[in-house]
Amino acid sequence: MQRLLAVLLVLIGLIGLVLGRLGETTWAPETETTATATLEDPGPAVVIDPGVLYVGGEKGEVVIEGASDVSVITASNSDIDAYLEGVHHTRVTGASDWSTLSTEDVEPDGAAEISDPTGSDLWRSVDTSASPYTLDIGEFWAAENGENEQVYRSLLIVTDGTAAGADKISITWPVDDENEWVPYAYAGGAAIAVIGLVLLVVSIGRRGDEDEGELLEEPQEARSSAARTSLATGGAAAGAAAGGLSQDRDGSNADADSSDAPRAEDPLDAPGAREVGEQSVWSIGDRADDAGTGADGTASDAGSDGGSPGADPSGDDADQERR
Repeated sequence: MQRLLAVLLVLIGLIGLVLGRLGETTWAPETETTATATLEDPGPAVVIDPGVLYVGGEKGEVVIEGASDVSVITASNSDIDAYLEGVHHTRVTGASDWSTLSTEDVEPDGAAEISDPTGSDLWRSVDTSASPYTLDIGEFWAAENGENEQVYRSLLIVTDGTAAGADKISITWPVDDENEWVPYAYAGGAAIAVIGLVLLVVSIGRRGDEDEGELLEEPQEARSSAARTSLATGGAAAGAAAGGLSQDRDGSNADADSSDAPRAEDPLDAPGAREVGEQSVWSIGDRADDAGTGADGTASDAGSDGGSPGADPSGDDADQERR
């Protein structure tokens, strides 16, 4: 049960870490936002009002698309207004939302062309580039706060003076946004995973100790069982051996007396031979007594008369014959 709980905790922790990673990548909010204005009939000039570049911050990028080379002109706000007096032009006034720039059509019945728009002596700077033209907002901010300090300047955008000043304007700002729950997913997932790993290691250690204890107990039980089996087997074998020995004795005696039927002559039937054989097998400890017993089981004459065993030659011959 503890191991199962540990595995579940590890899985939950890993899920938390995966969710945190997804919150930083796939599910992360956009890192930038772009507001765009598409101009259908803007006139020969387009003006971006002061401060519009900084709606989303002091960093970003402006992209201007036109029918030909695009020129971006900087000057004082009053000089630009005086230059465009009586000319049809469009002003970019701000952002209605984070995806759309708001525009204003100025003097729609004014002049539709401008002669030599980049050659006026009113301009502080003129920068011409092929379409699409790109302006770095951060650099423009630094320039406005440098030698030519003029915060929130207007930008005058023209092409050749006869075509539209611009066809499309886009401003992109970086977005410093993130899912607020991502740090909690990382922290919680890591903590739960560590707890699960600790429990898993502890459970594995306990299981190893239990297995080792079982391995130590098993040989002892096996030895005890083997000893009991050996004792039982030895006793049975001893009993069988004793029974067989007794049966052999009884059987031999029975065979000796069981039948009177004629049979082949046995060498042991010779006079005195069977007594010698029986003595060698069954009467190992009675050899001393046999010394005073005759071949027919009666006491010798020498012993009965009280004489010396060596005095009777027949007794010596019997002893020699027995040996």
